Amino acid sequence: MSGLKLYLFGTPQLEVEGKTAKIERRKAMAIIAYLALTPQPQSRDILATLLWQESSHNKARAALRSALNALTKIVDTAWIEADRTNIALNPDAIWIDTVAFKTLIKTANAHHHDQNALCDACLQAYTDAIELYQAEFMHGFYINNSSEFEEWQTQQRAWFHREYSDIQRRLTLHYATQQQFEQALKHAQQWLAADPLQEIAHRQLMSLYAVNGQRSEVHRQYKQCVALMDEAFVTPPEPETTALYENLVRSSTSISSSGATGYSSVGVIPPLPALIVGREQALKEIKGRLGIGDPDTAHPFTVIHGWPGVGKSTLSAMLSHDTEISAHFPDGILWASLGETPDLLSELSGWATALGLPDSSQTRTIEDISTRIGALVRDKRLLMIIDDVWQIEHVKLFRVGGQHCVTVMTSRLFDVALALAPTATDIYRLPVLSEADSFKLLAMLTPETVTAYPDESRQLVNDVEGLPLAIHVAGRLLHNESAMGWGIQDLLNELHAGTALLTAQPPSDVLVVGRDASPTVTALLKRSTNRLDPQMRLLFALLSLFVPKPATFDIQAIAVAWDVLDPRPAIRVLVNHGLLEPVSGGRFQMHALLVLHAKSLLQTEFGG
Repeated sequence: MSGLKLYLFGTPQLEVEGKTAKIERRKAMAIIAYLALTPQPQSRDILATLLWQESSHNKARAALRSALNALTKIVDTAWIEADRTNIALNPDAIWIDTVAFKTLIKTANAHHHDQNALCDACLQAYTDAIELYQAEFMHGFYINNSSEFEEWQTQQRAWFHREYSDIQRRLTLHYATQQQFEQALKHAQQWLAADPLQEIAHRQLMSLYAVNGQRSEVHRQYKQCVALMDEAFVTPPEPETTALYENLVRSSTSISSSGATGYSSVGVIPPLPALIVGREQALKEIKGRLGIGDPDTAHPFTVIHGWPGVGKSTLSAMLSHDTEISAHFPDGILWASLGETPDLLSELSGWATALGLPDSSQTRTIEDISTRIGALVRDKRLLMIIDDVWQIEHVKLFRVGGQHCVTVMTSRLFDVALALAPTATDIYRLPVLSEADSFKLLAMLTPETVTAYPDESRQLVNDVEGLPLAIHVAGRLLHNESAMGWGIQDLLNELHAGTALLTAQPPSDVLVVGRDASPTVTALLKRSTNRLDPQMRLLFALLSLFVPKPATFDIQAIAVAWDVLDPRPAIRVLVNHGLLEPVSGGRFQMHALLVLHAKSLLQTEFGG
């Protein structure tokens, strides 16, 4: 490759053998930039119209020829390929920072499977990518009388900005998972600098300050968020942000492997959930299972099971931040989140690091790490939390506790919960929120809606049957619509019908822990239904024919809907996948949000 380099992050410039080439015409630089980001050759007519739209066809073509002649004289290398019809850059003759940036992202995404921890290849690729992003795409560059080029430039700038911001988010989560708080804070600050109005970045930074023992910085960050939201939108921060701040202020414990924060116990813990409503009873019951208050009620092992979106992960995070639980387990808390395709080595290495074991990367196998952890914690009093278990074999390496340790796991899959739990009494079914708590949660998310439309709001929480995920999504949609000064009656109608729920993104806190880069509610629910074979997905979809709210039915009704003599084998599969729930009297229930999802599957996959 020649020494020809094109830099488009920041002020555009072309380098030849390390020296900046002088390009007199701004439109000549615009041609290079456009060709750099369009891999296929571009028509001369398209380029002429793009940059000389105010000129006649002949004048525009002539101006394009003149600009090309000036560019080809810059260097002897044939770096521009042109014929009578098309023009392109020779990719072998020139290095381009934006192309390298895209290649690095593609490389990282091809290897990236875990929600937080990054593999070495991903980490290096993301780190190299942010080194390339010196400033925004073509910062300060403009050309007169070319609205189409300006629109293209704006779109490219927005795309690169989003990708850069997302890389900072991923690096923040990676280093936070590894308990490398200095690095996590650095990337969280850079993430926020790129997107100062992104409240999830404010929340992540507040959580990191708290876990790093920088309590004054938590206050400062929240005040900054309040000021920014007021200046930009004339609104207070999102309810999740305020709730997280209040929880962090109340919280008096923070756990770190180094003890640098002033607390003696070791541990790996997730961020504190931002907004928690109506889980007092569940928390009390789980504490009872941990032996708090009455040792006779202690369960050495508990599996929390429940509908997708009911808040199992939120409850597990609450456990890890509860001061009474921390006191009950003086040797610390170890937490891991697995999901469908976990990075078991990364999660287990996080435990090893927190416990002060030597560099686990020097250990030959993951089994060796597990064995060493087991030997170290054999006589300790630890709480071990393994969240979001999808496969039984994934947790074998994490069952390392001795007789004084207690383990809590969560799973949406009933067959997994049954297989993990020593007895049926070791399964804790997390219920949906009561109507009163659902209404309270909606009021915290969108107080203006509940005040103006109390009856419709109560109907909405009944429609979604107390599922926290659905309430969060609906509340966020209504709050954003109201903040824009628009009427929300139409949106209330759409939410009542369910059409707006499935296509919406979950709350930002779900995105932090979620395993999709930008999931919709449908994408999260498909994590369960995609595990079914096509015939079983059809049977699930056919259950949407029953009237929801609540959708309950007996075996005979299911047999008729499925046109089968014995529906029990299929019912067992759906129950085991957390998509159906047995209720009293031999009947089964499907949650309203799953009914909407089933109806969508029936229409999109099966033409129903």
